[in-house]
This record gives sequence, C-alpha cells and structure tokens, in this order.
Amino acid sequence: MVGFGSFHYYILFICGSLFAAVAFSVTSVSFLVPSAQCDFHMTSVHKGILNGASMMGMFSGSFIWGYVADSKGRRYALILCMIMDGVFSIISSVSQIYPVLIFCRLMSGFGVSGATVLYSYLGEFINSKYREKFLCWMEMFWTSGVILLPCVAWLIIPQTFRIEYGFFLFRSWNLFVIICAFPSLILAYLLVRLPESPKFLLAKGKHDETIDCLKFVYKWNNKTKDNFPVTSLILPDCINEQSNSFLNGLYESTVGLFTSKFKFIAIITCIIQYGATTSYYMLMLWFPELMNRFRWYETSYLGPKNMTNMCEIVSMFKTEPEKIDQKCNDDIDQSVYLNIIIIGIACIPTSLIVPLFVNKLGLRFFLVVSFLGSGLSAALLYFITSSLENLVLSSVFEALSSVGISLMYCIAVELFPTEYRGMAVSIGSTFGKIGALMGNIVVGVFIDELCVIPILVSCSFLIISGLLVLTLPKTGRTNIK
Repeated sequence: MVGFGSFHYYILFICGSLFAAVAFSVTSVSFLVPSAQCDFHMTSVHKGILNGASMMGMFSGSFIWGYVADSKGRRYALILCMIMDGVFSIISSVSQIYPVLIFCRLMSGFGVSGATVLYSYLGEFINSKYREKFLCWMEMFWTSGVILLPCVAWLIIPQTFRIEYGFFLFRSWNLFVIICAFPSLILAYLLVRLPESPKFLLAKGKHDETIDCLKFVYKWNNKTKDNFPVTSLILPDCINEQSNSFLNGLYESTVGLFTSKFKFIAIITCIIQYGATTSYYMLMLWFPELMNRFRWYETSYLGPKNMTNMCEIVSMFKTEPEKIDQKCNDDIDQSVYLNIIIIGIACIPTSLIVPLFVNKLGLRFFLVVSFLGSGLSAALLYFITSSLENLVLSSVFEALSSVGISLMYCIAVELFPTEYRGMAVSIGSTFGKIGALMGNIVVGVFIDELCVIPILVSCSFLIISGLLVLTLPKTGRTNIK
C-alpha cells in the first residue's frame, strides 16, 4: 500500500553508501601498513597485529550490535556504530604510539562491525519481489568503495609534507586516515533523518510508530500530502519483554536463536562466514604489501632470477635489505595504487551480474560459484612469479570472494524471521571476524618464511564454505520446516 518508488531507491543509496564507508574503514589499513611502517618501526608481525586489530574489534562488536539491533532498533544501532567508527578513526589518525594506534583501530573495528545490521534494515523496507535484488546491489557499493579508496590513497599518501611539533608528527598517511573517517560521520547524520525499520517496530508491537513510518514512506513514494489510508493495525498488543540487564538480554537472545527451529541454519551460516571471511581478509588486506614486494623484486633484479613461486620472491624482501643494510623505506610504489584500482574495477562485472540474475538462478548458485572459484584462484597464487600474474589472480579472488561474503548476509536476511534476523546476521559476522583476526596473525607470522600456509588455509576454507552452502535451503523462510 505504501508503494515502491523513490524512497526505496534513496534508502538503497544511503545503505549502499554506508557499506562503501565500511569498505573505506576496513580496507584503509592495507595502505596504512606499508606507509606507516617506519614511523612505528613495524615488523611483519607488527603489521599482522595492526591488520588484526580492526578484526578483533569487529569480532567483539558484531555479537553485541546484533543484540542492540534486535532490542533497540536497526537504525539506532547503525547510527551509534558509524559515529564510533568515525570518532576513533580520527583519533587513530593522530596516534604517535603503536599501542594507541592499535587500540584506536580496535575500537573503530568495534564500531564498524555493526554495519552488518544494514542488511536487515534495508531488507525490512523492501517487499519480497525486490528484496533479494536490492540486497545484492549492496556489493556494487562495496566495490565502489574498494575502487575509490586507492584513488584517495594515491592522491594523498605520496605527498611529502611533514608537520612536526615536539613529540607530534603528522604526515600524509595521517591525513589519509582522517579523510577515510568522514563518510561514517556524514552517513550517521543522514540516518538520523530516516525512520526505523517498520518490521522491527511491528515485531515490538509499536503500532503507532509503525503507522508513522509507513506514512513517511507513502508520502515520499507518492509525492503527496494525502494521509496514508491506514489509520490503525489490528495485531497482537505490545510484546511483553522481561526487563533484563544488557548481558542477560544478550545471553537470552543468543540462546533463543540456537534453541529455535532455525538453529541448524544458524550453525551452518556461522561456519561458512568463518571460513569465507578468514580467507578473504587473509589475502585482501595484504594485497598492497604483496604487490609492493613484487615490485621491489622486479626493479631490483632486471633479469630473471629463476624464482619458482611467489613464496620465494616474497621472502627475499625480508632477507635482501638486511644484506645491503638499507634504511627503512615506507614508500608505496605507484603501480600498487593502480593495481588496487584495477582489482576493484574487476569486481564490477560480478557486482552487476548477480543482482540481474539472482531471481532466476538463486542465491545458492552464486554462493557456490563464488566460493569455489575464489578458492581455486587462492591456490594458484602459490605458483605466480610476476606482478602481472599476481594482479590477475588477485582480481579474480577479490571479485568472487567479496561477492560471496555479501551474498551470505543476503541469504541470512532471507532465512531468518524479524525477531532473530539481527542477531543471526551479527553472530555469523562475529564468527567471520574471529577467522579474519586469526588469519591476519597467521599471515603476519608466516609470510616471510612459509607463505604456503596462508595460501593453503585460504584455499581450503573457501572450498569447504562452497560445499556447505549446498546444505542451506534454496529459497526464503517459507521453505524451512
């Protein structure tokens, strides 16, 4: 009755922009690692910890934000999480001590982890005819963020200005982090001007607020000042909820999900999220570092050096500078920025194809293809010997694994009802961030000596995730018995 029109496209734009801001926040650390390594005297292990700090925050935050979204509201959770991400990102931009930087990245990750709620928020405004397609369009916005981020980094980080005042030092990478924080704060303000999810309000028995929300959407879609034809809802009274403490409520909400008829679906989605997200962040956050090492090798050795695989080339970056006693070099080769932009552009075809054909082929089909395809590309990374081969496989891996993770959020929105949806999506995200945290530490520990281990783990987890998708229901909630 509210119609389908301009409001729904506007909220798609807001939620999509929020997802792009998440891409900025999460992946900006991949440029921070090589550009700030000298200021903080970072080894590979330190870089792994820095990459993992955001994942640690996201791991702890995802679980909590899911409960907040199911108890206080989708919009409420999104506003708080984006403000937290923006504020701590700005603080991290002026950090002068490594532990402070780690803490700020951790808190920023804690905040941005709540952004997974946007799938529930958007999906609960959209009717079943358009829901899957709209949710799948979110991947295009993530891709836009992935493409735009290296453009901003390329513009800012190579600048050579240096502001010093006593202990305080401000360089180009500091400015880059500040710029990446602004989208979160801007979107938090725009979210304040939007209504809460009507399905959430309805599930909480807030009939008057539900009517107000529907009036808002009705007037926007129909561009009219006429009153919404519905004046009351004949539904059960307000749901009686026990007045529990935050921790008790969080515990009961979690137990309620895993003791309900949806427990099997919840367990499978958590395992898939763990495997897929571990694999994705193990490699994606290290792409600039790996490309920088490949470029160093190719410029240091003009002729072939008979390298047989990537691991031998990558390990030389650690040993060679020690031989010639080079000073710390935090310059990022110009080709790295261009390569990351190319990887982002390579994601556009999958981001367009999935929304256009998802209603015909289904979410499961695209999930299986994306996970198995990205798993194969991860395995082939071991055999590359040039930056060009690295670029091609990295593009394939990013395009397929990224869309697969986004589709996992889409299928969770479809599989779980309103009262469980926020918690189910967030718990799955929590398991994913546990894997991402562990994966980045594994890469930091093994990248110099045994890089075959991260590659093997990434490949295996993606293939297992693809096979587990086949155990999920083919369509939405109506097929779950």
